[in-house]
Amino acid sequence: MSTTPELPTETDVVVIGGGVIGTSIAYFLTTEADREVTLLEKDAIGAGSTGDSSAIIRRHYGEKERYTRLADWSYRFYSRFEEEVGEPIAFERNRRVTFAAEGTETADYAENGREILERLDRPVSRYEGAAMEREFPMFDLEEFDFAVSDDDAAYSDGTDVASGFARAVQDAGGTVVTGVAVEGFDVEDGAIAAVETTDGPVECETAVLAAGPWTPRLAAELDVDVPITPSRERVILLDPSEEYLERHPDVLPTAGLPGGYYARSEFGGGALIATHHSGETCDPDDYRNTPDQETLLELHATLSEYVPGLEDAGVQGRYSGVYSNTPDHDFILDECGPAGCYLACGFSGHGFKHAPAIGRLMTDLIEDGRSELTDLEFFSLSRFADDDGGHGGGIEF
Repeated sequence: MSTTPELPTETDVVVIGGGVIGTSIAYFLTTEADREVTLLEKDAIGAGSTGDSSAIIRRHYGEKERYTRLADWSYRFYSRFEEEVGEPIAFERNRRVTFAAEGTETADYAENGREILERLDRPVSRYEGAAMEREFPMFDLEEFDFAVSDDDAAYSDGTDVASGFARAVQDAGGTVVTGVAVEGFDVEDGAIAAVETTDGPVECETAVLAAGPWTPRLAAELDVDVPITPSRERVILLDPSEEYLERHPDVLPTAGLPGGYYARSEFGGGALIATHHSGETCDPDDYRNTPDQETLLELHATLSEYVPGLEDAGVQGRYSGVYSNTPDHDFILDECGPAGCYLACGFSGHGFKHAPAIGRLMTDLIEDGRSELTDLEFFSLSRFADDDGGHGGGIEF
């Protein structure tokens, strides 16, 4: 996308990070709060974790009603993205299903999420026995007793969404600068005064650190410790056989699979299989981008057991992306360090699903210190004080 080549010398707010989180925050600050915003991205808009995201849009979050409500807000925003933002995006409906055996934690997760969605009057279904097998014939479901389907779930494209937000920021008078890295900050009288970049300083009164796995390094420049552990999550794109597609033209729903995998349909009749919180710790600037042979063997074994029709699908592509994990897998949305410095990070594999709501929440936090969408105290950095692990438990796939 076209970006503004010149770096301004001053602005109201600098948002650091041109992924779906940073661009959403910049969008809401520009269009709702009428702030003069400069968005900085060291690479390209939608690069990094956003570009590697599977871009799933869904509501079911087990017993975590807070996340269900925020995901629902984001879902409704995504479903009318072009109307709201003025940019078209893909919105492919692909229901999300949880398979469970009675008496397991997964069963509790599935049923609790179903009850919340029913209470919110959102589309959700439950299948068991022969009805489950008829509904999901592409899966071998011998070890499962029932399934809960988030019927309106969908998927999109992370880079397209981030680019759409960024163009809307520009259209509303904001500035988007790519190819510029942040090197530090100027603090005067305990408050943010400027952001130092490779192209010079930008004076500002507010800085939002929304740079995914690079956020802890930026925060360290302000003596703020952000407990995020990056992990390398592997993604493989499959090309199902014509025979499989004849039997299952919708390919498959979005579904969690044993072994730390999940799957969904892909644009153009393909399938996407990826790991979730089962990848190793990595350096976001230096990690192996291509999944190794061991991953392919693990994937083949999983598909052979649970999606037998896909075990012989051709491998169309493979890559790795980076999660930014907090100790409890809950988000960090907070003001920290010098006055005017804010964090939006630690989304632990769930950032895309919640990105519109996060943009709204951060705008509320910056403007009013609170939000009607949810209690922001839940996402405070202080929950990790004294090496505390935070809330514990976190959120599931």
